[in-house]
Amino acid sequence: MELRGLPAAPGVATGPAWRYRHTDVRGTPLPDVRAAADRASAELLSLADRVRALGRNDEAEIFDAQAMMAVDPMLLDEADARVASIGTADPDALAAAVEAVARAVAETLAALPDEVLAARAADVRDVGSRIARIVAGREIALPDRPSIAIADDLPPSVTAELPPGALLGIALERGSPVSHAAILARGLGIPAVVAIGGLLASVDAAERDRERAGGDGTPGPLIVGLDGESGTLVLGPSAEQLDALERRQQRRRAQGAIARELRGRPGMTADGIAVPLLANIGRPEEAARALEAGAEGVGLFRTEFLFIGRSDAPSEDEQVAAYAAVLRAFGRDRPVVIRLADIGGDKPLPYLHQAVEDNPFLGVRGLRLCYEDRSLIRTQVRAIARAGAAAGAVPHLMAPMVSTFEDVTMLREIVAEALASLDGAGEARADQLVVGIMIEVPSAALCAAELAAEVDFFSVGSNDLTQYVLAMDRTNPRLAAVADALHPAVLRAIRATVEGADARGIPVAVCGELAADPLGAAVLVGLGVDELSMDAGALDEVRLMLSRVTVPALRELASAALAARSAAEVRASAGALVARDAPAGGR
Repeated sequence: MELRGLPAAPGVATGPAWRYRHTDVRGTPLPDVRAAADRASAELLSLADRVRALGRNDEAEIFDAQAMMAVDPMLLDEADARVASIGTADPDALAAAVEAVARAVAETLAALPDEVLAARAADVRDVGSRIARIVAGREIALPDRPSIAIADDLPPSVTAELPPGALLGIALERGSPVSHAAILARGLGIPAVVAIGGLLASVDAAERDRERAGGDGTPGPLIVGLDGESGTLVLGPSAEQLDALERRQQRRRAQGAIARELRGRPGMTADGIAVPLLANIGRPEEAARALEAGAEGVGLFRTEFLFIGRSDAPSEDEQVAAYAAVLRAFGRDRPVVIRLADIGGDKPLPYLHQAVEDNPFLGVRGLRLCYEDRSLIRTQVRAIARAGAAAGAVPHLMAPMVSTFEDVTMLREIVAEALASLDGAGEARADQLVVGIMIEVPSAALCAAELAAEVDFFSVGSNDLTQYVLAMDRTNPRLAAVADALHPAVLRAIRATVEGADARGIPVAVCGELAADPLGAAVLVGLGVDELSMDAGALDEVRLMLSRVTVPALRELASAALAARSAAEVRASAGALVARDAPAGGR
């Protein structure tokens, strides 16, 4: 039986199914909710350290955030009240109370229209389950062999706790390509397919059939085949299907080897047109991974790590050290684009004392914070300028959530104020700041020609642009199949951005997930995008794809994409072009 879902992490795998369930083996209970929460927080911090040591910093940040959730007073106060109401110290009853509180909080979060609240709701459920297991003395029964995980939704901490090599792939009934499970799968380099309708019922039926067919003997485990590129899962594949999957695996391994050989080359099409390939990073220590993967610079240095998870704002000197470390790592000749803190929205900071908003993703976030108080961002601009001097480099500064001309005017004023204050104090600073803005809301794309006269570059944030153009939450599994950045409406917004930039002679980059998708990258270059920035793990595949196609072919693809009626139609056209220009073997 073949089931279809959404591709979430590339690759092909076959192996036994491991059904993740909440049924656990019994250990030693700890019937004290507060003590269990402290232990859960310590375990999660340990997990964060472990995956960070492997260079998987995006995943580490997930567990850092979960560690804070585990000891959140609101969650624990509500759990204490629930425990007091049941009037028993039975560990199982206490565990059930904790899970009920976490479930209620998660449901409240999931009902709000924020971009990442679906993932945050899953985090709350995960943390609640961990505390409950500690209270009741239960442990998860882990797979005893390398397996493909089958679940409704796989908690990220469970994924990280599995021994190395235990997971061959992930198949989920819920989730989305931007969920934490998908992020973890990409970090592990294993395939993942999400939003597979009827997955659990189909697996249950397949396992019952195997038991009946086993007769008096003990049937072996259910074997499944997973293709993270086509978004398919095959239950009990035939010999022919297994052979086809194996051939795909072999082709992918061969393509990976060829792609790694190109790491010393800059991004370039088959007809010699340069397309610089840069990396997205979230912490200074991620620079080494990006350089190893052949990044030609940093197209997005997310600075939120300096601001979140603390009771006060980072000092200017602390920021200078972080920014200068990345600038030094990439040197004078490779650009580093430092994004001003994109906080507010789903990332409120307690020390900013922001008012509660009904719809924070359409509220005071990113550069809009400066309409109330410029000091936080002005200090950040000062730090970026000082870091440039310390590293002997020219920093690129980028502002998020720009939607009006007033936003750009304010940005320019803040930059001027910051530089003037440094000059007045006689502090060393970079001679120049290259100032750009993110294009991630429709108003900015529609006014691109006018905005381009005020800044030095554009960078398209395809994740938010897709969400705002289509009015669809990209983390909502019910919309994930249609909230696709290759939708013609999104592509037309990107094309308008490119045309506006071209009229003023400034470059356009894309730093969202679309740039990391080889099919998406092909369309973007055809639209006239100058640079692509992505997670370092995607650089090899995109570099290889570009080396096999010509600009005229990509422009023809883009023209067809703009005239298409659906993202599926665009993906089919892009897939046909890439397959047509890829050699059958080798280069």
